[in-house]
Amino acid sequence: MKNSSSRRDGRNNISTAKKLSFSAISCALGVILLFLGAVIETVDISMAALASFLIIVCMIEMGGYYPFLVYLATATLSFLLLPNKTVVLIYGMFFGFYPILKKYLERLPFVMGWIAKIAVFNVVIALYYVFLREVLFPDIDGIKIYLFLLLNVIFITLDITQTLFVTAYVRRFRKMLGLHRFFK
Repeated sequence: MKNSSSRRDGRNNISTAKKLSFSAISCALGVILLFLGAVIETVDISMAALASFLIIVCMIEMGGYYPFLVYLATATLSFLLLPNKTVVLIYGMFFGFYPILKKYLERLPFVMGWIAKIAVFNVVIALYYVFLREVLFPDIDGIKIYLFLLLNVIFITLDITQTLFVTAYVRRFRKMLGLHRFFK
């Protein structure tokens, strides 16, 4: 009896170790993507968005608090290590936590979920603009309505893309990568 309980504990520890290892690898990849966004400034938003897909994979494979830990560790390490903080702000203020939030917002009825998603995005855009104006660029003009609308269209496209990615990952890529067996 004692042998089987310690055996069970050993398996749980291995599973936890695998989850922590996968989280560390995801964090490292996220920092690398954000580094590319910091060095090549024209792709900073794209790299922040791409790093958010790592959070989605963590949510699918591990669940629990691990995706949140990957988000926090990636944002913190990127802030400490990267020379250009713009990409870190973009990731930290929205792209890193949005996949986690999206999971919960999609539990709402369809229309309510979309209203909540768009509202969250617009609040983040407003906070980002206030931060830029008050801290970094005090002489910045107001946000243009066409830019605001364009950002909303881009956000909706990102949300749909993330949903399609989840479907493709679960149906195809997960089996190809063999990650579904890694955590068993």
